[in-house]
Amino acid sequence: MLKELTLQNFKCFDKIKLDFSALNVLTGLNGMGKSTVMQGILLLGQSQHSIMSEQALSLKGKFVNLGVGQDILFEKAEKDEIGISIGTENTTEQYLFGYQPEADVLPLKSRVGNIDKSGDSAWENHLYYLSAYRIEPQFLYHIENEKEVSERYFAKNGEFSIQYLKLHGGDDVANRSVLLGSKKTIADQVKAWMDLISPGVSPVITVNTSSRTAELKYEYIEGRDKTNSYKSVNVGFGITYVLPVVIALTSAKPGDIILLENPEAHIHPKGQRMLGELLAAVGAGGVQVILETHSDHVMNGIRVAVKKRRLDPENTRFFYFYKDTNDSYRHKVVCPTLDENGRLDKWPEGFFDEWDNALLELL
Repeated sequence: MLKELTLQNFKCFDKIKLDFSALNVLTGLNGMGKSTVMQGILLLGQSQHSIMSEQALSLKGKFVNLGVGQDILFEKAEKDEIGISIGTENTTEQYLFGYQPEADVLPLKSRVGNIDKSGDSAWENHLYYLSAYRIEPQFLYHIENEKEVSERYFAKNGEFSIQYLKLHGGDDVANRSVLLGSKKTIADQVKAWMDLISPGVSPVITVNTSSRTAELKYEYIEGRDKTNSYKSVNVGFGITYVLPVVIALTSAKPGDIILLENPEAHIHPKGQRMLGELLAAVGAGGVQVILETHSDHVMNGIRVAVKKRRLDPENTRFFYFYKDTNDSYRHKVVCPTLDENGRLDKWPEGFFDEWDNALLELL
């Protein structure tokens, strides 16, 4: 599990330090630094091999493509260097990288900490990421090498999650906190959670290894009956968009670190609330989740799960990113604290308060 992250001269931050818990919710207006925090983790995660072998930071990799040096250096930096530090339960990794404005690989200037890269326990080997640009309804989807898919490589857009569900849907769920009902397989739990997010929906997947494609359809459970199977292009956009998120969360194993961007996109408010409860269940079972969201419904689903004692409030952390107009518009973060009843100790201006603002104007 990641315990802390420090960014120095990185994009919109001159310096910021965050302390993480099991379930971490990054919120705030657009352009305030939420994605920057995610990118800092992903950048270091995708660069570990090059850092250790070539002593360099790779700005282009399997998780993110951030351009060149001038795209990521804080514009008011006093020194032309970029620092990223990660702390886990067992290691501390502090890296300082040099600045080359036109290069997509930055040299390592210094490395400090008890850095152990000798085994599979390294945090980057348990890092999974789904971007905001996930798969959309298509007639056919490309499939990947089965070995990589078996290791739960879904790709950052989730395009291989469908193939994974077909190949490993019969495996038992490793994180028992997410279980709904008595059935314990990944496929059954995907169906159960999808039913809460979009009632009645059930994915039907066919894989054609000769053409290297997968077909995704949906059928609906209506009482004791099933409807015909419908191609994903003829079913609501949001259902396919959220499917990789549900697959990734239900198949996660204790010790995994999952980064998610806007899991609620294109989902009805009730479904967003259920997503919040799923995220809480995942975090309660030893999986670390760091998500960026603009949904108060997702947040409320998490708060309800805390009140129902399904997640310890100490295992939940909210981050609200903002610009401080009284301090030269510096990007900062405030962390409201959650109590055992799902209540927050503070409610900063701009932190999911638009509903109240609109009601005041309507009265």
